[in-house]
Amino acid sequence: MITLHIEVPYASFRQSYARSLAETYPFPPPATVYGMLLSLVGEYFRAKHSGVKLAFAYAKQPKIATTLRKFSRFKYGVASKQSKLGNAPDFVDTLCEIKFLCWVDSSAESNQEITLESRIQESLQFPERVTRTGILSLGLSDDAVNDVSLISESQEKWHWLTPANNGEIELPIWVDHIGSINTRWQRYSFDVNPSIINHQPPPEKFTPIIDPHSYNLSKLNLGDRLN
Repeated sequence: MITLHIEVPYASFRQSYARSLAETYPFPPPATVYGMLLSLVGEYFRAKHSGVKLAFAYAKQPKIATTLRKFSRFKYGVASKQSKLGNAPDFVDTLCEIKFLCWVDSSAESNQEITLESRIQESLQFPERVTRTGILSLGLSDDAVNDVSLISESQEKWHWLTPANNGEIELPIWVDHIGSINTRWQRYSFDVNPSIINHQPPPEKFTPIIDPHSYNLSKLNLGDRLN
């Protein structure tokens, strides 16, 4: 298990059901953080590290600002609409002052030959070995990441973002970019009172990032064997 310190000055994570106003999720979705980690190590295949588990704690709840900016209105697969009507200025919610810890646990990854943990460590130690396109961003290409660094401990106080079935915050943990049938969600609670975290998170703090397609195939194969 490794611990990452991540800082992003601003970013926007448009809610799936937002329409005229591009409302943002109140925290970076785990699916987006996972995508940023894949970009960090130069991985283009999203399911490569399916099964990795992530845990999160924030310095504070990010502030939300509303700005006028250009944004994309249509999902992938409707290129004709996107090229003519997709990019237009409108009001967009933006998260500001995003600072959090992210724990990465690769013990349950489907491929143990080379884990996301080990690749992150190598990419931070030897960035010249990583081949990828563009700068590192959290979500949109202009939401640049200020800092990603490995830490062993922190004396600051942090607020846990904990998976909870009755939590007031719902975030996507896997996004289906073509349609929505395989999009997966998780509810979370945010600790109002911060605490010093000088230990590894307990299991209930982690969110597994699992490719639903692979998971459904494994269930199908299991059913075939049982029959």
